[in-house]
Amino acid sequence: MNSFSAADFNAGLSLAAPEMFLGLAACAILMLDLLLGDAQRHVSGVLAVLALLVTAVMTAMQPVSMRIVALGGLFEIDRMAQVLKVVTLLTVAVVFVYSTDYLRRRAILKGEYYVLGLFATLGAMVLISAGSLITLYLGLELMSLCLYTMVAFDRESGIAAESAIKYFVLGSMASGTLLYGMSIV
Repeated sequence: MNSFSAADFNAGLSLAAPEMFLGLAACAILMLDLLLGDAQRHVSGVLAVLALLVTAVMTAMQPVSMRIVALGGLFEIDRMAQVLKVVTLLTVAVVFVYSTDYLRRRAILKGEYYVLGLFATLGAMVLISAGSLITLYLGLELMSLCLYTMVAFDRESGIAAESAIKYFVLGSMASGTLLYGMSIV
């Protein structure tokens, strides 16, 4: 029988430090956005991009030379996972930079956009490092739920609402099928 010590758990937490930082940064930006007015909404965007860049640096600086399994097999990290995470983080940062003007022109620039994007990125990072089916499912659902909301971000558009409902129904059916398949495995 394997014993799981506190040192092993702490080592696993240190490997998941970029994910924890991104989650805490998203929560902090959400709380800060409550204090900002519409004229200062760009501050949330700047902080979100900064959080993504810091997370990318934290991910790239992790000393990983081979595959490491942590947190009781729930979390895995190797060089390929590091590369995928950094590419994901930098891509989302570029999307945030370019989408700010688009959202401002359509008068739908809200701080929730950045927070949802950060949580979707967190879900993608968890998905990349999933070491078990339950972690894979949690990462997929975290990412999907944020993306459902982002599809319906333009509250005045009937097309956006219809698209979000269709996406949600299709995603729910796919999620149920995935869970059923996982239970069989």
